[in-house]
Amino acid sequence: MIKDWVYSNKKYLLAAAAVFILLMPFLAFFLGPADAKGKSVDFAVRKGDGIFTIARNLREAGLIRSPAVFLAHGVFAGALHRLKAGNYKLSQQMSLPAISRALVAGPIEDMVILAKEGETMAEIEKKLVAAGVLKAGQLTKRPGKSLEGFLFPDTYRFFRNSDEEEVIGRFLNNFYEKAMPVLKDAQNVYEALIVASIIEKEVPFPEDRYLVAGVLYKRLKIGMGLQVDAAPETYKVAGLPKAPISNPGITAIQAAVYPKDGGYLYYLSDPATKKTIFAKTFEEHKENKWKYLKK
Repeated sequence: MIKDWVYSNKKYLLAAAAVFILLMPFLAFFLGPADAKGKSVDFAVRKGDGIFTIARNLREAGLIRSPAVFLAHGVFAGALHRLKAGNYKLSQQMSLPAISRALVAGPIEDMVILAKEGETMAEIEKKLVAAGVLKAGQLTKRPGKSLEGFLFPDTYRFFRNSDEEEVIGRFLNNFYEKAMPVLKDAQNVYEALIVASIIEKEVPFPEDRYLVAGVLYKRLKIGMGLQVDAAPETYKVAGLPKAPISNPGITAIQAAVYPKDGGYLYYLSDPATKKTIFAKTFEEHKENKWKYLKK
């Protein structure tokens, strides 16, 4: 039966074979490397990029010769719906099928960013820029409410040339997951965050932080200037700074939300040990200054 079918359709099969033979050089050209002596290329597939956008971007990056052939190959290979967002290190020497397989496999290169307790938004942005994750100003010059205080200190992994909103979302999600369960107990969440940002910069030891928080809140209650070195404006203007001065970690946030009242109204930092020295009266505080600061 098969033999009869082949015999009866012989002319069509011969025509198909002839077309295939004629197309082989064409296919080899468009499926082969875009440049046999080409260079490595950083290529980004952003969330929301459609297949036509990806194909066009590949062509513009000199990675493929034809967006149409890339799309056609993707249809036959079942790859188009499996392309993954991320940042890739591709080469113009890769064949089109190899590039397609790489985009299906997903990116393998990411950058580790450590945001430390007490770092400012500008300092964290500098790390992100140095790693190629963001461009300068995407955090510090972003319109709207400042992110200072909300960039929760932690270890993050980002791809190079990441989407700005995706990076910010990662920081904020971490903040709401780890900081908000504590901050929700504060009478005023934003004020507690400001206090935590001061404590993070002022007090290195966790056991001192709760008492320092108590001092700060007591001063606020009686209308006394905070006069903290980490925030020079508090020497000139009564009350808290208008916004956080750093990005505090969880122990500083806990201290700001659950302060301890030790009866103190003054404190200073011992330059030798970094321990906090407390005083209940101004006279006692003056004695501590002479003892520890020599003035």
